Amino acid sequence: MDKELFRETEGKLYRYFRLKNTSEALKETIAWLETKIKEVEQDIKTTNVTIDYYQSGIGISERVQSSSTGTSYAEGEIIKEITKLEREHCNMVKRLLKCKAKLREVEEFTKHMDYNIKSLNEEDKRFLELKYGECANILKISRLMNMAQATAYRKREELIENIANFEILVKK
Repeated sequence: MDKELFRETEGKLYRYFRLKNTSEALKETIAWLETKIKEVEQDIKTTNVTIDYYQSGIGISERVQSSSTGTSYAEGEIIKEITKLEREHCNMVKRLLKCKAKLREVEEFTKHMDYNIKSLNEEDKRFLELKYGECANILKISRLMNMAQATAYRKREELIENIANFEILVKK
């Protein structure tokens, strides 16, 4: 097998197992962001503040200053807070869209590799998980899987070759 193709395929396997974990984290982040967006939207909708300018309590009278904009200080502060909520909402929606785009990119990359790995037997899947998912060395893998070190090296080469051949078939 060509050394460059071997290295390239190994790189894809390392990336696949790394992105597999990233995919789960992205899904959790998306769910969290969707919940937070709904909460902010609810805060914006339920901010139903009314101010009675003519209210006067016992012995308390409030003088309302008029301004050039026609709004009182209290109204201005409420507008500022609602504007902050709207900005927060906008930023969360942007983050959500970026996370969804990243998730689609990850799923596109992992789709073919998922199918390829699912077609392997359990022992081969375990070998790949140890080598590329947990980054274990061949000596550790040979001990865990109860095989000779030379057999582990040979199995790695065979698996890489099979995966590379499948990738070439998929690209055509």
